[in-house]
Amino acid sequence: MHKFIPHVALTILFAVILLPAYAEQDNISDSNIGLALSYPDILMPGKQFVLSSVVTPTVDQVSNITVTITCPELAVPKDSFHIDKLAKDSSFGSDFNATLKDGVPDGSFVANVKIDYFVKGLFDSKPVENTVDQTTRFFDESKPSLILNLQPPNEAFSGEPIPIRGTLSNQGATAYNVKLSLSSPQLMLEGNRTLTITELNPGRSIDFDFVVSTQKNIGAPVNALMHVNGTYSDGGRQTYPLDNSFNLFVRQRGLLELGDASGIWIGQFFIAPVVGIGTIVSSVIGFMIFIWNYRNHKKKRRIKKTSKPA
Repeated sequence: MHKFIPHVALTILFAVILLPAYAEQDNISDSNIGLALSYPDILMPGKQFVLSSVVTPTVDQVSNITVTITCPELAVPKDSFHIDKLAKDSSFGSDFNATLKDGVPDGSFVANVKIDYFVKGLFDSKPVENTVDQTTRFFDESKPSLILNLQPPNEAFSGEPIPIRGTLSNQGATAYNVKLSLSSPQLMLEGNRTLTITELNPGRSIDFDFVVSTQKNIGAPVNALMHVNGTYSDGGRQTYPLDNSFNLFVRQRGLLELGDASGIWIGQFFIAPVVGIGTIVSSVIGFMIFIWNYRNHKKKRRIKKTSKPA
């Protein structure tokens, strides 16, 4: 069986893409004041999170600003904050520590956001009270939800490295003990074909690369079925399956072939941009003959011109 080169074929590389801590944003405003809210894209029951807020007046003479958050699904110990005065285009930030209550159904819910403030216009004798009252939407999930996307090549040569790129994304609660493995019922695969992740937090993604090879002597070309199967858990209560599959056309490289195995199917015929050495040599010889004929033709034309009587 073909021996896979350890420092190339036993490589499995994955990188955690750190998404922003506050993936969701919402803006609440009127003609005098604006409030920007940032919070996690997915909330989990019983887990505390931070709702970040930034107040920015867009006019002068804004004072006595109070921001209040109310929501029956959230436990917010300190649900409001107050600012005595804030100049135009300046800003003030404050965080709400909140917890999604247990028993909230998976899906979405809204919280009410209220801004009370006073503003003194150019022709006002005293500040006038104003209120902005809007809602912001939250999404909650009590169990992890992993999405597996694969970007494999369509074709490959037997016995040579085959890169298979993938992305694993969590669109639910924290996933634990994630395990993936690559297999094929038609091929013998060598290399590190497994991936293990201890924990994958909500909104996070992991890019990974499997690099494997098949047996060298594969015989006839095969349109092999490749499986990526795995499992993950929600921290002890339940285990969930994870799988994806794709087809990979594998054949042996010809003795005088150069290039990779990428190609296309036209009906029942497979066309790959692999070039034979004989084709390359023939092309070079043909080009040299063309140059020789071209130069010889120019030489004859020069001789005719010089020998023509005056």
